[in-house]
Amino acid sequence: MKKYVIPFVFLGFILSLPAKELPAPAYSSIYVEKMEDELAVYFTPENFDIKNDGSADVSDALQSAINQIQETVRYGVVFIPEGRYRIGKTIYLWKGVRLIGYGKERPHFVLEKNTPGFQEEKKYLFHFVSDRSRRGNFVSDANAGTFYTGIRNINISIAEGNPSAIAVRFHAAQHCFLSHMDFRLSKGNIGVEDICNEIEYCRFFGGDYGIKTGKTSPGWQAVVLDCYYEQQAKAAIRTEEAGLMLIRNYIKQMPTAVEIPENRTEELWISDSRFENLTQPAILIGNENNSRTQINLENVICSKTPDFALFRTSGKRVKAPGAIYQVKSFTHGLHVNDSGIRSEIKTTQDFVVLKTVPPLVESDVPLLPANSTWANLKSMGAKGDGITDDTDILERAIASHQTIYLPGGHYRVTRPIVLKANTNLVGLHPSLTQIILRDSTAAYQGVGQPLPLLEAPKGGVNIVSGIGLNTAGVNPRAVAAKWMAGPKSMMNDVRFVGGHGTHSLDGREVRVYNDNRTADGLPFRKWDTQYWSLWITDGGGGTFKDIWTPSPYAAAGMYISNTSTEGRIYYMSVEHHVRNEVILDGVANWRIYGLQLELESGEGPYCLPLDIRNSRNLLFANTFIYRVSRVTTPVESAARVENSGNLLFKGYHAYTWTKYGFGDAVFDATSGLKVRDLEFAFLELPGKKRITGKPIVEELASGFNFIDGATVDSKGNVYFVDANLHRIYCWDVGDKRLKLISDIPFSPVSLACDEDDNLIAVSRYILRETVFSRGEIRIIRFDPKRPLESIELLEEKPFDSISGAKRYIYQSSRYRFENKSIAVSSENAETRFVTGDGKTILPNTPDIGQTYALKTAVEGQPFYVVNSAERRTYRCDVSSKGELLNPLLFAEEGEHDVAVDDKGNVYIPSGNISVYDREGRLIDEIAVPQRPMSVVFGGKDKKELYICARSALYRVRLTE
Repeated sequence: MKKYVIPFVFLGFILSLPAKELPAPAYSSIYVEKMEDELAVYFTPENFDIKNDGSADVSDALQSAINQIQETVRYGVVFIPEGRYRIGKTIYLWKGVRLIGYGKERPHFVLEKNTPGFQEEKKYLFHFVSDRSRRGNFVSDANAGTFYTGIRNINISIAEGNPSAIAVRFHAAQHCFLSHMDFRLSKGNIGVEDICNEIEYCRFFGGDYGIKTGKTSPGWQAVVLDCYYEQQAKAAIRTEEAGLMLIRNYIKQMPTAVEIPENRTEELWISDSRFENLTQPAILIGNENNSRTQINLENVICSKTPDFALFRTSGKRVKAPGAIYQVKSFTHGLHVNDSGIRSEIKTTQDFVVLKTVPPLVESDVPLLPANSTWANLKSMGAKGDGITDDTDILERAIASHQTIYLPGGHYRVTRPIVLKANTNLVGLHPSLTQIILRDSTAAYQGVGQPLPLLEAPKGGVNIVSGIGLNTAGVNPRAVAAKWMAGPKSMMNDVRFVGGHGTHSLDGREVRVYNDNRTADGLPFRKWDTQYWSLWITDGGGGTFKDIWTPSPYAAAGMYISNTSTEGRIYYMSVEHHVRNEVILDGVANWRIYGLQLELESGEGPYCLPLDIRNSRNLLFANTFIYRVSRVTTPVESAARVENSGNLLFKGYHAYTWTKYGFGDAVFDATSGLKVRDLEFAFLELPGKKRITGKPIVEELASGFNFIDGATVDSKGNVYFVDANLHRIYCWDVGDKRLKLISDIPFSPVSLACDEDDNLIAVSRYILRETVFSRGEIRIIRFDPKRPLESIELLEEKPFDSISGAKRYIYQSSRYRFENKSIAVSSENAETRFVTGDGKTILPNTPDIGQTYALKTAVEGQPFYVVNSAERRTYRCDVSSKGELLNPLLFAEEGEHDVAVDDKGNVYIPSGNISVYDREGRLIDEIAVPQRPMSVVFGGKDKKELYICARSALYRVRLTE
């Protein structure tokens, strides 16, 4: 098996010269010969009226070839033979269509000089888009549901005179890639705009940027492997919030390597890479004080790079320690301590001066054997029709061939497919090409040991690439893949079929849910009734790259057990399971880059995403764990650790767009450590149990489902909601007891009080139940002493039509207003809700139903509001008309609420409760047994801090 050197071939003898630059790595076509597939389209002069010598524009013909796939199998491959292809307009790649080049030389797409239309506004050569519209020519950008699209083994050049040209718009989702490509760019050009899951083995020459990206379409990480950049005018990469991981990247002869825009955040990982001959700081770091900024580098060699990093906010520079140096490690961001209650944003670094430039790091992503050696399974008699039993033919192929090519088709089997030690299975599209079980396959029924669909033998050097593994829904003994192959094996571009993104052989989408999203679309298929999808065990290891495992029938998407063999994961999407997404038990020596976990409301309201037991020496880089906004159940931890050590988390993002997020980011059951910080750059386990701080937090009441939305009346009584149970409670400060105020059939979201101590409730009112709606928003008012008799609906009026108001009620947090600090003001509220006497007003902002606390704004006093997406708190002025004006950043933290005491100190719940003085200086932190959600000052003198913290109500008596 061949190994790559970054990116492919490297001559190490020149490395002894410190000032000597390395030549651009050599590239070649990875598919030299044509691959036969009856379901594919071949873009040849025989099939289309084209010339492949660059003499004529082939744009319309190429679009026709892509459309042909979409009109037949919907998801498939367009093969492009070597040649020079001139294009003059945007080519749209529909969802699920892949362009794959072949020949002794890669096919080369060219935008010639001064091509009309590429001089003014930006315009793409290749645009990854969503489904093809059935209503005319409307084109929708790729989105979080755009799967399986890709370009491989194709080069792109943009000649001079096309300053608005961008080679590829790449804003898609799982199993989308750019692979084995050259981008030759001119002035003003960008190679790739917006990134997807994976870019690998690409070279970028010239242009302004090789890659310019923001957040990925689903909001998950992106990995760039084994890539090369040379002579970009501005930077190799400009990025923000992409969760970007650069591994074995070589960047040289330009101003800077990676540029993060000013005041923006990024979870950036760079390892085993090289920066060479840069004139400005190699890394430009944006918002250095926010927990969303997580910068981690390991083993980066710098040559002729005088400044390693520049912090844009403070202007601080990290200088080079010498002409040639190794960045053994560099971390900037929130460091989670193993004791105490306060994590700290800081920079740690370990640089070593070198005398000579060491060799580039070899890639652990192997080349496939030459495709001239592949044995075509259909040519051996396999049908791939999803009905015929292809088991015998597949077994005979494994017995007699090393590399077996599976053209598009669904290959049904009825017993485990066991690979030999050097067997490779190769497909080119993991949705179109699948090995499948049908429901109720006899061998997989009943109670018994796990039985694999596919098995890689102990110590093997197997490659499985571009294939879907489908265990259907009624096979209780099934494991999709049991992997015991060794450290040089690889699984790449593999889909564990089931759940979202599942398609039949004709491209039709398989129904995932019943009508109310509470069970499977087929009633006889039950979730969580099989073993794990991917089981790596008994010494298994190797490289696992670009894997998607969302089958809800499996007990977990991935289970690694009983192995200390070296293993690596480069972006794995594990989603929509009932109990666990990923389990590691008895595992050592793994490096996991870009583990993405998602919990769905139907399948996983109580799912523990990451369960680590009895394991050691593990690295988790840029881990993203997400609960969808439809989830309405609380869950304690994003990750649980037991009896494990030497675990390193670098870059961690546990988040949700609902209040029902994670109580703790990580819980170490052995030490008792609870990590409250949901965003951090560095955590090492094991840790010690955290020391609780003072003042002492007193528990007043518990046993709730999930409480928040606190408010206080004129007497200091505290009201709060338990929304899932439709309840409103009061802590009566006179009687010193809890009272149930209301459980009438609407769902209260947040509360406020008017001048007469009536309650105002932002509520969800169910008129028509739908999958994605939890009810329409209604604003009601009632007397808490007699809620049924006094309930009234507040009238909505134009924003500027009210005068004489005395109380203005605003959200204390805003929902998903990313990159828009001005959105904390009331400028986008066109209407207001107003009480009958016109004294109390609640602006109707677009996200009012997604806020979980309300506070009163007073003219002349600062009003504080949290931007939940940015995890920032802003301070606003309040005008005589009750408008919020002049938002200014106050603190680089915040979640769902904020409160102010009579001295002007500001209390911000964010894991625990951070206390700032009115100037924005951190002066204290209050540790709370559970994650605080809402805070308010109550009691007879309004000097008691009441804390709604998930299942309990707490109180803190503040000292003078």
